[in-house]
Amino acid sequence: MRALNLIIALGTILCLSACSLYAPTYFGSKYAPTEEVQSFYSNKDIDRPFEVIGHMTAPTGRSEESQTRTRQLVIEKAKQIGGDGVVFSEIFRHPHEETTDDFTIKVEVVKFK
Repeated sequence: MRALNLIIALGTILCLSACSLYAPTYFGSKYAPTEEVQSFYSNKDIDRPFEVIGHMTAPTGRSEESQTRTRQLVIEKAKQIGGDGVVFSEIFRHPHEETTDDFTIKVEVVKFK
């Protein structure tokens, strides 16, 4: 029974540490948390006054599933720091010779005025 508890504990720690590797990195101002964050793909798509309150980068993959997960993580992070919207702007490819390529998405976090 002790061995099973140890395996479960180690598995949980491993899962949590793996999740933190894929968390978005944020640099900017913080406000009170928000409930809803809108997604945009260009600043021109925002039809009301806003200001950019910070920048975020998030690792992502090629698959639809990976990109959906990244989008959800970015939106959750934006809610925590008080953003009203996120603008997904650029994707960067980091090629590797011996492994699969890594991708990073650049995001602006906006606050409506």
